[in-house]
Amino acid sequence: MKYYHVDVFSSQALSGNGLTVIFHEDELSEQTMQRLAQEFKQFETIFLRQTGERSFRARIFTVEEELDFAGHPILGAVSTIHQDIYPREGSISVQLELNHKIVRADSARKLDYYEAIMNQGTPHYIGTVDEAAASELLAALNLSPSHRYPGLPLEVISTGLPYLIIPLASGLEQAAIVVDDLEERLGKVQAKFVYVLDVANKEGRTWDNLGQVEDVATGSAAGPAGAYLQKWKRCDLSERIILEQGRFVGRPSLLYVHMDASTGDVYVSGEVKMLVRGEFL
Repeated sequence: MKYYHVDVFSSQALSGNGLTVIFHEDELSEQTMQRLAQEFKQFETIFLRQTGERSFRARIFTVEEELDFAGHPILGAVSTIHQDIYPREGSISVQLELNHKIVRADSARKLDYYEAIMNQGTPHYIGTVDEAAASELLAALNLSPSHRYPGLPLEVISTGLPYLIIPLASGLEQAAIVVDDLEERLGKVQAKFVYVLDVANKEGRTWDNLGQVEDVATGSAAGPAGAYLQKWKRCDLSERIILEQGRFVGRPSLLYVHMDASTGDVYVSGEVKMLVRGEFL
C-alpha cells in the first residue's frame, strides 16, 4: 500500500488542513483502518480502493470513528488520485463511493498545487433551535446570547453531515467547548457537530465534540454554512464566497462555496498541496 500526506485548503505546504490518503487494492477491515488513522493522527484519514474507471470506494476515519461524509478528505483524495494515477492530465473528474452516497469531485492542476471541487448536493434544512435550547447551547460553547448575530436563528443544516450553525456577531475568539456532553446536546437537535460562524466576516470554527482538537478547515461544514448564509440573505451563492477558518490554530485556510441556481446543489472547493509520498512496508 502507498500513502500521501497532503494539505487541503491551501496552496502552501505546512498550511491548511493536513490529510492522509491511503491507496489499497485488497479489502481492509474496519479495525485496521481505524488503527491506521490513529497511527497517522491526522484529523481525518481517507482510504481509497479503485473499483472502476475513475471510480473509487472511499472510507473516512478520524482517530475516534468512521465518518459517512467529510469535505477535506474528498478534496484531498481527488487531487491525490490526479497526482498518482492521472499525472499527465490537466484535469480529472472522479466518483467516490462513500457509505451512503456517491460524490463527484474534480481536480485541476496548477503550477505546483491542485484545485479541487466537490458537489455536496442539495442542502437539507433540518430545523431551527428554540430560544431556550439556543441559550443552553451558547453557554456550552462559552458564549452568551449577546454574542449572537441579531435576527438569525441557530439552525441545523446538512449536506452529508448535520451541523448546528451558530451565527455570531462577536465572540468567535472566545468560543470553546466547555461541557463534556456536547454530543448528547447536539443529538437533541439532530446535529452531529457544531459550527460557530462570524456572519459578517465569514469565518468559522469547529472542534471534535470533546473540544480536545480544533479542526483547521472543515469542508463538510462549509456547504451548510454557505447554505445558511444564502438562506438568510447574508450572501449570494450564485457568486463564489470565501469562508475563512484555521486562524486560531495557526493554519489559516480558505474554503470556497457556491450554489448552482438551477439545481440548488452546493459546491465546495479549495487548493491542495502535495507534501509526502510513502509506502507501507
